[in-house]
Amino acid sequence: MDELKIKYQPADRTLETFLETYKDKAIIIDVSENFEDIDAQLLKGLYKKYKYIKIAFNFNRDFLLRAQKYEIPYFFTDYVTSIDKLIGLMEYLPTDMYICEELGFFLPKVSKILHDNGIRVRVFPNICQSSFSETPSLKTFFIRPEDIFFYAQYVDTFELVTDKERQHVLFKIYKQEKWSGRISDIIPSFKGDLESRYVLDTFGVVRAGCGKRCMYKPGSCNICDRFIDTAAVLKENKIIVNRPKKNN
Repeated sequence: MDELKIKYQPADRTLETFLETYKDKAIIIDVSENFEDIDAQLLKGLYKKYKYIKIAFNFNRDFLLRAQKYEIPYFFTDYVTSIDKLIGLMEYLPTDMYICEELGFFLPKVSKILHDNGIRVRVFPNICQSSFSETPSLKTFFIRPEDIFFYAQYVDTFELVTDKERQHVLFKIYKQEKWSGRISDIIPSFKGDLESRYVLDTFGVVRAGCGKRCMYKPGSCNICDRFIDTAAVLKENKIIVNRPKKNN
């Protein structure tokens, strides 16, 4: 199911109309900025009628206790970048969890932990993520449209971050799981002119569970550099990589 994310506005009385209009989509109501002003009875009533809504907020014990009383599914907007934070937040039974930065290279293991506990995995595919600003783009966590099909076995929600003018086009690109142009055109934080059409189709398969060996075991892996070198050769020879068709 496609998803829409909106910010909760206490003074806005059109929320139910919005939910009725988009009842074919999952709706995330971000209450982080207005948690103190939540109309609990309104949200509880809406949840009874529209079971596809969830509330999201920054982790806060007081907020958490109140959210549990609302009896509405909830998750935290905090970005989980370490196993400590993952295990810690998991204890509070959120429905979803944002997996970011380094943990994106451990998705087979991370997703199993979360899925075994009934927690859905969320990622931001179109942002280069690293805890260090000078990490080479290809060694940061991001997901190309072509690799969505592989990551889908680990990820439940791919949340795109962009402005309103670009969101429809970007959504369509990721929905079609195909992009032949420069990666930086759809992932602005990606530095370089690497074109997706020349990247081998094993790119996502290799990165999803690589465990970032290049960091933990220096010199043991140079696969990202090899992808760049191979892409340069393919481009020079005008050979475009075509991803194999999925079996239905």
